Amino acid sequence: MTFEEESKRQADLALWINEHHAHPFQGDARQQLAFAAFDLALEHHAAICSLGVGGLFGSLFALLRILFEAYGRGLWLRHVASDADVQHFFSEDEPPLKFGQLLASVEKQLGIQVGPLTTLKSNHWQMFCSFAHTGYQALYRRMSATHTGPVNYTDEELVAALQAAGAFAILAAVELASMYGDAALVKATQEKAREYAVQ
Repeated sequence: MTFEEESKRQADLALWINEHHAHPFQGDARQQLAFAAFDLALEHHAAICSLGVGGLFGSLFALLRILFEAYGRGLWLRHVASDADVQHFFSEDEPPLKFGQLLASVEKQLGIQVGPLTTLKSNHWQMFCSFAHTGYQALYRRMSATHTGPVNYTDEELVAALQAAGAFAILAAVELASMYGDAALVKATQEKAREYAVQ
């Protein structure tokens, strides 16, 4: 798939999610924080789509880590965090666990020893951080013999970045649909996720 084709697919996904997930929501502090985290993940995905269309690839890649964190923290807040954890998050503005521990606690809750979230963090976190914090990976892709700018991104890595962003977005949308308690929306979003996975 070309970058242009993947950009169109991601824009269509963002539009579908926006059209189907604009629901009012009420809940306790834990639910509100989880809802906000998943909603922020969707916003990051939409921003990544826009940055791709605009050729702003450095910013696109920098948002991948932030999108991953929004989704992971939403899972932790919704499925794992204790009342004390939520209170700590409110008062200290950070979860009581490091991100890797947070992901492991989510997977443990699901009965998975080493799952896809932990594996993704182990394999790609250093690169995510390099893009987010102006490391070598980010700077290298802006250098040529005569120019600076997003000159060294390949179509393959741009497509992979968009696909990863889309995967986090549709997974966040599944969580939100479940939180709304709308069975028809849950089914439709799960079907959209299956459709996304096979394309």
